[in-house]
Amino acid sequence: MASGHRAQWKGFLKFGEVSCGVALYTAASTTDRITFNTINKASGNRVNRVFIDSETEDPVPKEKQTKGFEIDNGQYIIIDPEEVAATIPESKKTLEVDAFIPCSEVDDVYFDKPYYLTPDKMGADAFVALRDGMKKSNVAAIARAVLFRRVRTVQYDRMAKG
Repeated sequence: MASGHRAQWKGFLKFGEVSCGVALYTAASTTDRITFNTINKASGNRVNRVFIDSETEDPVPKEKQTKGFEIDNGQYIIIDPEEVAATIPESKKTLEVDAFIPCSEVDDVYFDKPYYLTPDKMGADAFVALRDGMKKSNVAAIARAVLFRRVRTVQYDRMAKG
């Protein structure tokens, strides 16, 4: 298991009629990344972001802001926050395997971020059987899941930890 790291997502890996509990962890760390703040040179204080109305040049407080989609130059369709929330797909907390494909057919141009799966204690036997079978057959699993508020297609590689 990943000691010292917190799972980014917990749910179930499902293939056919078999499922097992899993946890998804980031495989690449951004903890060594340097981040900068914007500082006022004169005072040495951190600068806060202020949103300004493009016409009146008046500051717009957060409670007066909303989302909009530009349909023409300066013409917007206002989107209500509840409408935005309604577009977020419901998560079943399941990585549902759709297909197994030869590893040689997986083009890494589609990779976004690397993650790895670990089984929970109750699902370890099923997870290991799947992983070992995939390794022996030299295949990767293609699955769908709602991760981080979006439906995503993911590849579960036979070399996954667990």
